[in-house]
Amino acid sequence: MTRIWHCFGNYMHQVDIETVLAMLSASQTNVLPINTHQLDQVSGRKGLLIGFGGVHFDEVAQRIGTDDMVIMLNINHQTTARASVEKTRLAHALTGERVVKLEVLNTDLRTSNNAELIEAVKELRAALPELIIMPLLHNDYASAQTLVELGCPLLRVMGSGIGDGKGIVDAQEFERICTLPVPVVLDGGVRDADDYAHAHRLGAAGCLINSALFENGTKPEKRLAQFLSESNTFLS
Repeated sequence: MTRIWHCFGNYMHQVDIETVLAMLSASQTNVLPINTHQLDQVSGRKGLLIGFGGVHFDEVAQRIGTDDMVIMLNINHQTTARASVEKTRLAHALTGERVVKLEVLNTDLRTSNNAELIEAVKELRAALPELIIMPLLHNDYASAQTLVELGCPLLRVMGSGIGDGKGIVDAQEFERICTLPVPVVLDGGVRDADDYAHAHRLGAAGCLINSALFENGTKPEKRLAQFLSESNTFLS
């Protein structure tokens, strides 16, 4: 997988199909997250979205082809373990995909509820052991260690809250998590390439950027290209 992942906006920044395609062209990523916040038994595959704004996964797949991409089921905007598990089960049944970006957020939708997250991972590991679960967690070593013990092969660790743009607030704890025997991705609070460089120095293997791509009126594909270019200076 590529070291730099990106999503396609949030409920405040919605995308159309042309913006999605432009961002994919700019990043040349091989990772495509599918949002599931609108997924239910009624919506079926129409509830599998790329970003926010109503762009369907199947529409993107028809335009560009996704056979060579890593498809991630993005279990987003859930606030209980039960809801996250139900979304994951349904998304997996509809697609057959095994890679899961799992989150269980607090009601602010900006911070992780680590206790509920751990419960969701336990339930999914028992029910669907074939899943590759990559959880999003608050920057806490004890929680990270538990998730590794539960078999998570990669951790997505929040430097600060979603959309906060504060980088890594507790660098010492983040660095400690990076000593665990799985890759760590900085995911949450990323403002610019300097935040990724900081995470890289602390031992992170990758970075996910989203909210910052939609700020200051710049087209997200241009901001993404800039972020990639600046990141290459310390990744090369």
